[in-house]
Amino acid sequence: MKILLVNHFPLRGSGSGTYVADIAKNLTKRNHEVCIIMPENTTDIEEIENVKIHPVFFTRDEKIEGALDFNFACMDPHPRSNLLYEQMTAEQEEQYVDAFRKAIKLEIQEFKPDVIHSQHIWLISSVLKEFDIPYIITSHGAEFITYKKTDRFDKYGFKAMDGAKKVIVISNDNMEEVSKKFPEATNKLELVKNGYNSKEFYMEDVNKTEILKKFSINKNFEKIILFVGRVTQLKGLDVLLKAAKIYEKDNIVTLIAGDGEYRQALNKQKEELGLKNIIFLGSRAHSELRELYNIADVFVLPSRKEAMPLVAIESLACGTPAVVTNHSGMDQIITKDVGLVFEMDNEKMLAEKIEMILNKEVVFDKKELATYAKSRYSIDFLVDKLLEIYNEIK
Repeated sequence: MKILLVNHFPLRGSGSGTYVADIAKNLTKRNHEVCIIMPENTTDIEEIENVKIHPVFFTRDEKIEGALDFNFACMDPHPRSNLLYEQMTAEQEEQYVDAFRKAIKLEIQEFKPDVIHSQHIWLISSVLKEFDIPYIITSHGAEFITYKKTDRFDKYGFKAMDGAKKVIVISNDNMEEVSKKFPEATNKLELVKNGYNSKEFYMEDVNKTEILKKFSINKNFEKIILFVGRVTQLKGLDVLLKAAKIYEKDNIVTLIAGDGEYRQALNKQKEELGLKNIIFLGSRAHSELRELYNIADVFVLPSRKEAMPLVAIESLACGTPAVVTNHSGMDQIITKDVGLVFEMDNEKMLAEKIEMILNKEVVFDKKELATYAKSRYSIDFLVDKLLEIYNEIK
């Protein structure tokens, strides 16, 4: 089968980008052909073996021939773009949609997909209705950040939903959000939970001191708290820093792996709170993240909004318990058997939960955490279900 995957974000720096890349890798290993269309603002694009990559170029720092003269737009700031959809001019909006229309038309002619799988009930997904190729959409939840701000883009969402054969939602909260916005399309919704790449995230025997040195951390900290994700206000990192003011000691370090425009504000907060052991690592490759997950004592995701947090599952796959907010259905994934839940924006409770794990008031078996992740959330299960849907609609 030939599958065209379309996303509103690059393959690096967003959850939906990781989702698309992981699906593509798995599909090709099953002898399916895959093409990906996505925005980019650099020619330094990660290649995926046996996958055709079709970037639609935008402009950031690098001058790229044929690129649109503005950066790709986001619902929430991306590490490589701060342009929000609602900030686009009408002309930019038209150019954006037309650029993806041309890319999709070209790949329909050249790649000849049997089905199209688009990410987000959003602008590019609406374009797919103009072509005679069956398509499905996965809602990752980020589109609702903008839907709640303005009705400017509603027309695209309703058009996209009208033409879609199926709409995948990735959590119960996500399903509720989509149902409220698009009540006439509830019969198209199907819950298919995200899956992590078990070939890239797993338990391994690593030396904590050596791994820290790889990241230019020469002090041998005894306890490590880890966050992985985009550095934005919605991720609740300001709450993590407030909690660190409570739990931080000389032998405890908090590592933040990821990047974004919010980092400057966090650096200022770090100074104001007098925190010494908060280290920003920037964006990191999956192999490096696997090492970080494996040496961490606690993984923390203090997000104010999530659909289904793959990073929390990745941490479990590497044997590290997770502490997450009681919001967006995260507590449905992180049960008492694999982690702890705290009240969103409550730094005292977050510090308390972290200290409970660090002080071994609650103990988790690393192998059981890894088994929990792999037995429930491996990408193999996700792709099995996707292939059922693809075959159903083609």
